[in-house]
Amino acid sequence: MDPPIGPAGDDASSNLGAAGADMSTDLTPRIALIALVAFLASPAHAQPAPGQAPPNAVSIEQSAVFDVTPVTGALKETAQKGQQLVWRARRSPNDRRLALADMSVAFLRSEAPTEVKITFAGHVSAFGWRPESDPQLEVIVRTRGGASIYFWNFAVSVRCADSNRPLPPLSQVVPNDIAANLFNNVGTVEISEYREPNAPILTARQCPS
Repeated sequence: MDPPIGPAGDDASSNLGAAGADMSTDLTPRIALIALVAFLASPAHAQPAPGQAPPNAVSIEQSAVFDVTPVTGALKETAQKGQQLVWRARRSPNDRRLALADMSVAFLRSEAPTEVKITFAGHVSAFGWRPESDPQLEVIVRTRGGASIYFWNFAVSVRCADSNRPLPPLSQVVPNDIAANLFNNVGTVEISEYREPNAPILTARQCPS
C-alpha cells in the first residue's frame, strides 16, 4: 500500500519559506558591503590616493632664515628683514591659511653659572582657517658656515580670531655642555615646519563665518 501523500500546499509553502530565508541570509552581507563602499566613496569620506595629500592639507611655502647679530655682550638676536612663515593649501598654493610674522629668536647668556637661554617670539594670523592641530616648528641654529649646532622643536597655537596676535614667548635652556660653543659660534637661525616621521600632514578647517 502506498504511503499517504500529504497536502502539496504545505510542503511548497515550507520549501518557499526556507528558500526565502536562505536568500535573505545570502543578501545581507552583500547589502552591507555595497552600503560601506557607497559610504566611503562619498565626498565627505573619500580617502586620498596613496601619496596624495588630504584635500584640506596645508604646509609652509618656505622656511625663514635669519642672521644673528650681537646686541650686548650677553645677548644676541636675529635680524628681522620681513621674513614670514606662510601655510598654504597644498592643493591650492595661492590660498593662504595662516602665517607667522615678526619672528625673533634671542640668545641670552648668564655668567653665574654659565647658561644660555633661547627665546622665540612672533605674531600669528589666521586667514579664515585654523589648523586642526597645533603647527609644529623647528628652530635650527647654525654657524656662519652653515653647520648645524643645535635644534629645538615646539608647537604654536592658532585661533580663528588671530590677526597679528603676539604669541607668548617660548624659551628653552641650552644644555650646559654646548652652551658656550653655541653662544660664541651662532651665525644664523632657520625656522621651518617640523613633522615627526610618519606623522599625519597638518590639515586646516574653515572657521565659522
